[in-house]
Amino acid sequence: MRLDLTPLGGFAGELLTPYDPAYEGARVLFNTRVRTRPALIARCADAQDVAAAIRYAREQHLPIAVRGGGHHASGLSLVEGGVVVDVHGLGQIDFDPDERTVTAGPGVGWRELDRVTYANHGFEQDGIQYGLAGPGGECPTVSNAGYTLGGGYGPLGRTFGLGLDHLIEVEMVNADGETLVANEQQHADLFWALRGAGGAGFGVVTSLKYRLNPLPKTVFGGWAAWPISRAKEVFAAYRDMYAGRTDERLALCLLLSTEPYPEGEPVVALYGLYVGEVTEGAAAVEQAIGGLGEPSFGGFGETGYLDLMTGMGEEIVYGLQSKWLGGYFTEQGFDEAAFDVLIEGFRRAPSGFSMVRFDLLAGGAIARVPADATAFVHRDSLHYVSAIAQWQGDEETDANVAWIDDFHEALRPHLNGEVYQNYADRDLQDWPAAYYGANYPRLQRVKAAYDPQDVFHHPQSIRLP
Repeated sequence: MRLDLTPLGGFAGELLTPYDPAYEGARVLFNTRVRTRPALIARCADAQDVAAAIRYAREQHLPIAVRGGGHHASGLSLVEGGVVVDVHGLGQIDFDPDERTVTAGPGVGWRELDRVTYANHGFEQDGIQYGLAGPGGECPTVSNAGYTLGGGYGPLGRTFGLGLDHLIEVEMVNADGETLVANEQQHADLFWALRGAGGAGFGVVTSLKYRLNPLPKTVFGGWAAWPISRAKEVFAAYRDMYAGRTDERLALCLLLSTEPYPEGEPVVALYGLYVGEVTEGAAAVEQAIGGLGEPSFGGFGETGYLDLMTGMGEEIVYGLQSKWLGGYFTEQGFDEAAFDVLIEGFRRAPSGFSMVRFDLLAGGAIARVPADATAFVHRDSLHYVSAIAQWQGDEETDANVAWIDDFHEALRPHLNGEVYQNYADRDLQDWPAAYYGANYPRLQRVKAAYDPQDVFHHPQSIRLP
């Protein structure tokens, strides 16, 4: 049955139903394994559109989902037979270089922000040229909002903190279509909840204000890869370089993948940068990985932060089918036994697109924030592993799902049971504990205060107490 869209007559954006030619393309997520078919995709142009879409869904008794960049790992940014409030069109950027802040709409990606605040703005300090950088991640198509509201790990995290730790203020449309401004002074309880559980059922965020960090225009960074036969050496070096480390400026991620991707040979790679002066960075990288010798591919050197992040993002393929599973290691869990599980598990991957990533690195500024200061509870665990099955055709699905399920089961004894909510696992049984730990009861109280009728409900939204 066709929906009557007459009540949305003043909608400034685009309304798409299954009868519209553009609907199928608009429905596609980063993970094309998700085949959900909403009744309406409301591509909003502004906060007024967001309010109108929410009111319409309530009047029609239709469930609501919120979509930004379309990267939700489990596909919860769509809802079967419901209304998708699509905020990708809210792309405003308001940069204040004097305050060192930027306000962004939820449709803005980090490379867009980096160009405005880092590449196109500069100042000199102690003879070094700087730009201002936000707390972004490497994927260019991830919305800054989804990334931040669920946590926000990135290469600047150990030095400056999580994405959510940079938030100064959030604008949100609630279930009644009212716009609320949440910060430390007003709606402080909501502001607490949005920093870590912002996608878990409180409303639709339409604007985020961030503090920015000074970052040299030239940094020391890059990537280096070795054959999979040397993976144990690289794993040990990676573990040891962060054990008890007080220098918070060395930000390296670890990856099991193929080179060239996705049809090459299995490799183990380290990539990232030193968040500081180039000479210090060269010395820090040499001390950390110099003992591994010359890599088979790649290398580190002088580069710009935007160039480095752009290069990292170019390896991310949009539109594959995927399943993500992972978790935080126990304090001693990243050990020789875990190395064997990781290497052998990766070797058995049926698809060359699949990978194992250590792209979340905590400690430093992240760990200095108390676990109850925001809704984000994962402050102390240093290493996170993501086993990512990615493939193309439906005929490959069974083999890839079986591979990652078995792989994750073998890893489970080395993990502490916590899961990063931005890498949501739809099959988790006790997801409140895995995502939010001891912060969950307080989140329930905030939910009751701001969405007492549970309008923003999905399989892993905060439950009413």
